[in-house]
Amino acid sequence: MLPHILFATVLLSAGAVRAQNRPVPSANPDPTDTNNLRLPFKVDTADTARGIQVGYNQCNSTTQGQDSRCQTLIVNSLEDFCIWGPQTLMEVGNAEAGVVAYCTKPTHGARLIPAGALTGVQFIKTPSYIAVTGRLHQEMINIIKGDAGGELDSGGQDLRGNPIGGVTYSNNLPSSPGTMTQSPVWHYFIGGDVFCMKLCDAKAPNAMGLCEHIYDTYGCGVNVPAAYKDGVFESCLGDDQLPVKPGVTDIPASSSCTPAQSASLYNALPTVSTPGATTTPRSSGTTTPRGTTPTRSPTGSGASSSPTSTDGTGSARGITMRMEGVVALITVAAGLLGAAIVA
Repeated sequence: MLPHILFATVLLSAGAVRAQNRPVPSANPDPTDTNNLRLPFKVDTADTARGIQVGYNQCNSTTQGQDSRCQTLIVNSLEDFCIWGPQTLMEVGNAEAGVVAYCTKPTHGARLIPAGALTGVQFIKTPSYIAVTGRLHQEMINIIKGDAGGELDSGGQDLRGNPIGGVTYSNNLPSSPGTMTQSPVWHYFIGGDVFCMKLCDAKAPNAMGLCEHIYDTYGCGVNVPAAYKDGVFESCLGDDQLPVKPGVTDIPASSSCTPAQSASLYNALPTVSTPGATTTPRSSGTTTPRGTTPTRSPTGSGASSSPTSTDGTGSARGITMRMEGVVALITVAAGLLGAAIVA
């Protein structure tokens, strides 16, 4: 019986240090526009074991450029959205705490997604959230080729999130169209040349159930089920997905889809030379995105690297700390087991 007790102890302890499934308090409930959100220079001023916020949240024309460290993510439409990426070429798991915004428009004080990086994008608006899913050449936003990636979100084991200090806004949330509003509950996955993110409306009745922070190893296929078609760019209305749950990969019904061409959507993007980057086209199709099934990897969409800690209004960092805690608990429990056997 004692070995079973030991196993249960380890499981309970591991669960206790998982990413917390709670949103960060709103940093700024009443922003005015995309370039002046009335945010402090940094929304996270803590200095803990997980480090400090390495970027900033006051993002405007003075911070615009390919060396920007803007950590305010704007998601408005198929034409106008940002994604998270490392500042320099590395694996997602080693960059989670300090990722920055890469955008499709030069109006958010952030870096621009390089021309040719996006190879398929779907924007969808439902009664409870907005989501952006797609395919990309991830090397072009500083993610090492072949990296299976990880999760970022607005929770984190200490509610500082991943990245530390990262906040998300939209002028297209279901309850406040036309008004720039913070989404305090969101999740984001990227890796294996696939990305997905969902910004849940704080007024939605099941915001936390739709933007879960605990299924990091299940990736896009479970957390944001969609078609992920290469070569397809479209904006749709849709139904809410079923509550996020392992094994549930049903793609929600969509309607009123408006197709577009990438050349007309993203015509202001720079050509950037990134080490290892490629723009070789892939064959189009509906290949299942990585992360549809659970993996033994420590981070998001089938993540492969050993992550560092993370914070902000997101949630991926700290896996190393979790594993160290589990190892320590196993050691303690093993000692108790040995003592019990001797007794």
